[in-house]
Amino acid sequence: MSHDTGTADRAVDHSDTPADRRFVIGRDVGPVAGWFRIIFGLIAVASLWYRVDKALDGGELAMMVVWFAVVAAVYTAVIWFFGRIDRFRGVSPWIPSALLQLPMMLYPMGIGSDPLHQALAVYTTIGVLLCGVARYGGLEVAALPMLLLGRRTVLYSPFNAVDIVEQAFRREQTRGVMWATSLALTVFVLIEYWWVGLLLSVPPAKDLIGESIRLPGYWALLLLVPAGWFAAHAARGRDRYRTVPLGQRWPGLAAVALLLLIPMLGNRQVPDSLWGIIMFVGLIVGLVTLVRLPFRKASGAGRREVVAPSH
Repeated sequence: MSHDTGTADRAVDHSDTPADRRFVIGRDVGPVAGWFRIIFGLIAVASLWYRVDKALDGGELAMMVVWFAVVAAVYTAVIWFFGRIDRFRGVSPWIPSALLQLPMMLYPMGIGSDPLHQALAVYTTIGVLLCGVARYGGLEVAALPMLLLGRRTVLYSPFNAVDIVEQAFRREQTRGVMWATSLALTVFVLIEYWWVGLLLSVPPAKDLIGESIRLPGYWALLLLVPAGWFAAHAARGRDRYRTVPLGQRWPGLAAVALLLLIPMLGNRQVPDSLWGIIMFVGLIVGLVTLVRLPFRKASGAGRREVVAPSH
C-alpha cells in the first residue's frame, strides 16, 4: 500500500499512518459522521428485518445467506487482487468506487432472485455499520473487505457529504450565531430527510410516530442558509485557500455538498441518488482516462527516446 501523502487524493490505496494525519475524504470519518452512519445502519437493519421476514421463506432465507457469503467473497477477492497491482494505485478513486458499486444495480433493476436482492441489501447495510464503527469513510460495499484485508482504501461514498459538512463546521474558527444556526438547520434537515423516511418503513416506528413527522420536501431548502454561509466564508478566504489542496477546502466543499443535497433530500432520494452520482462520475472519469491513455503512453515513449544515450 502507498504511504505517499502527496498523492492521497488520487491513489487507490492509502493507509492511515503517522505520516498521513490530515483528513482524507473517502478514507476518514469524524465522530459525528461515524454515529450518523451507525444510527442510519441500525434503522436500516430494523427495516430489513421486517422486509426479509415478509419476503422470504425458510429456503429462500438460506439462499440469501449463501448469496451474502458469495457477494462478500467476490468483493474481498476483487479488492485484494487489484490492491496488489501497482498500476492501479494511481487511479482516481472515482473509478473503483463506480465499478464496485455497479453490481448493486442488480437490486433496483430487478435482475436476479429475491434472495440475491435481499443479500445485497443486507451486505450494504452491514457495510454502513462497519464504516461507522471502524471510522472508514469509503464505499459501503468495500467496508467488510477493508476490515478483513486491513486496508483503508480511498473510495467515495454518499456519506462523504456528511463527512465534509462535519469537517467544515469543526474547522470553522468563528463560532457565533450564524455558526450555531447553520449547524442546527443542517442537523435538522439531514435527520428529517436522511433518516425519517427509512424509519417509517419500520412498522412499530410508523405506528408510534405516524406519518405526520414526514415534512414536505421544500423544507430541505433550509440548507440554503448553511450553504450560503459556507460559500461566503469560502469567498472571503479564497486567497488563503489557493495554496490548499482541493480536498481540504472545507467551506467551499461544504457549500457545494449542501447545495447538491437539497434536491435529493427534498425528494427523499438519499443515499440512493448519491450512489448513482458516484457511478456516473466514476464512469465518466474512467472513459476520460481510457481516452487519454494512448497519449500518455506516446508522451512517455517520446521522453524515453529523448533521454536515451546515443551510440
